[in-house]
Amino acid sequence: MTDPALSAGTADLIGWRMRSLGLWAALPGAAATEQPDGAEQPDGAERVHAVAQGLLALQGQDWHASRWALGLRAPGTSDTDVREAFARGLVVRSWPMRGTIHVVPAEDIGWMQQATNHRVLPGAAKRRAVLGLDDESLARMTDVAVAALTGGRSLSRDELAEAWAEAGIEVQSAWRYHVVWWLCQNGLLVQGPSTDGGEPRLVLAEEWIRAPRALDGDEALAELAARFARGRGPVQDRDFAWWTGLPVTVARRGIAAAASERRLAPVEVDDARYWAEPALLDGPSTILTGDTAAAAGVPEVLLLPGFDEHLLGYTERSSVLAPEHFERIVPGRNGMFRATVVERGRVRGIWLRTPRAKATRIDAELFPGGGRLGARALRPHAAAWGAFQGVTAEIGSVGTVR
Repeated sequence: MTDPALSAGTADLIGWRMRSLGLWAALPGAAATEQPDGAEQPDGAERVHAVAQGLLALQGQDWHASRWALGLRAPGTSDTDVREAFARGLVVRSWPMRGTIHVVPAEDIGWMQQATNHRVLPGAAKRRAVLGLDDESLARMTDVAVAALTGGRSLSRDELAEAWAEAGIEVQSAWRYHVVWWLCQNGLLVQGPSTDGGEPRLVLAEEWIRAPRALDGDEALAELAARFARGRGPVQDRDFAWWTGLPVTVARRGIAAAASERRLAPVEVDDARYWAEPALLDGPSTILTGDTAAAAGVPEVLLLPGFDEHLLGYTERSSVLAPEHFERIVPGRNGMFRATVVERGRVRGIWLRTPRAKATRIDAELFPGGGRLGARALRPHAAAWGAFQGVTAEIGSVGTVR
């Protein structure tokens, strides 16, 4: 692409990304807005689905955190609305790429797996050899799972393990996770409805997903690139490659395909090349504060869940998280991202919740030099989290970590 790129700075990058992430501006279809005469107002589950569509996929290994990641981007929805979106087959949980579980719009999981499975499935046989899981046992476990779920039935992981045991299969403890992953990664199963407050139950994908999209080849790569950038703001080719697990050369091909369709445009940020949706670059990038932020409905402070795409959507995070604080977010660099306090787009600390008899207590641990955030600034956001959960939430301690 030879079009000259727009030039911007780090503050612009943060502003664009926060809007694309649905944190400073509603994702299409996610807001509760007045509809034209005769148009039906989307319900809470549909608005949750709109959030998933806007982000394409969001990390799902922490079931509690992923529900709040959806809900905070559709203000006024509740945890019940998120569960209803799963129950109605609007969103599912599965493994679309790089062997990591995500929440995905139901219609998109199939083509995403087809575009990325060649990067993760070849290693499955080696893993089964380590586990002592032979091909015959895998085939029997697959047949039993499909038979047990056929006809619109759903099973928890424990119930599926019972079905294997009843079929006379001696399942070793390490087999269960691998086989559930393998069945989902191959598009046979997805995690759909959630009952009794538990995690989503396993269902047959071909029965559960009513209107799957069919994309392949460069069309799928272009869709991946365009949708990834639409929900993250300006991104680099290495961000897209990491997020999908695709080689950088393939990621660049997807970006080029999307750019040729004018779904992506280049932007230079501090002399580095990024790609973004053209309409985003034509819009505001300003970091709003004070009365201006309040008038625009832009929250200066946010309580984001662990594993949020605010950090997980990119390979380079220093624009919003000082490198010296990274291990406070990911202790021991163990891959477990903690819930964050974000002010004006930048991570200022972490927050923790402690359920109690009368209210859930929320404590914040702020980083040195993290501004003057106090209980007053955090209180309305704790209340929003509590309203989503259907509990009373109160701010406990707000301190600075040393």
